[in-house]
Formats: sequence, C-alpha cells, structure tokens
Amino acid sequence: MPADAAVGTTPRAVPPSAKSRILIVDDHEDNIEVLRVRLDSWGYETAAAYNGSEALAYVEQTPPDLILLDVMMPEMDGNEVARRIKANRSLPFIPIIMQTALDSTEDKVEGLEAGADDYITKPIDFAELKARLRSMLRIKRLQEALE
Repeated sequence: MPADAAVGTTPRAVPPSAKSRILIVDDHEDNIEVLRVRLDSWGYETAAAYNGSEALAYVEQTPPDLILLDVMMPEMDGNEVARRIKANRSLPFIPIIMQTALDSTEDKVEGLEAGADDYITKPIDFAELKARLRSMLRIKRLQEALE
C-alpha cells in the first residue's frame, strides 16, 4: 500500500497502485526541486508550474490530486490562482495547500478565504508537510467516494 494511502480505503476509491499527483507551484526553481525530491521519495507523482498562468493551464488539462501553491509570485499570486481554481465548477475537488513565508493571521485568512484548504509556512517542516498532504488527500478520497 502506498505511504499516502488511507487505512480502510476501498480499492474502488484508491487502487493500491495509484500514486497521488501533486502539482508544485512556485516561481523559484530551487524550491520546486527541493519539494519534488522529497515528495518523490514519499511515493508521490509530481509536476511543476513556475507561475500562476502555468498552474491554471496544467490544472485545466490534467487536474492533480493536490496543489502545493506558493503565495508570493509575480504577475498572479497564489491567492488569485486558488480563487480561479475553486471558481471553476468543471474541475473536481482539488485540495490546495498554500505555502509561504508570510505567517500573519491576516495572510493566512486571506489565503483560506481565496480557497486554500490548508496552509504551511516556510521554511517548510517536512514532517508537518507529510501529515498535511496525507490529511488533504484523505479528504479528497472521501469527497470522491461521496460523489
């Protein structure tokens, strides 16, 4: 069973061989690479987008299972990306975890109101990230089972 599979999940909801696909969105290539290496080592399939427009195009073509989204990006910030994804009713439920160095309550509230489902601050604590990924993917599987 994959490391990210929930205990008690039926094969219909998540085939044992299924890998969750995570889209990493960040305008800094180094940040993407660090996250990609870690997520790959945990058994996730990863893709990358370097700005908001790329992220939106990727999500339209191949909706991922989860998006790890940087807030501070040029042109279109993560809050706007989250708003657009959540407003698109043709997309399935895709959990969004915002990642940022901004850790004020106002920043967190803004991200959550934009459509983020969870929030993690930089520098990223990888044990916390792993737990948040598992939690959000479990919620996604439950949502899909309800549908």
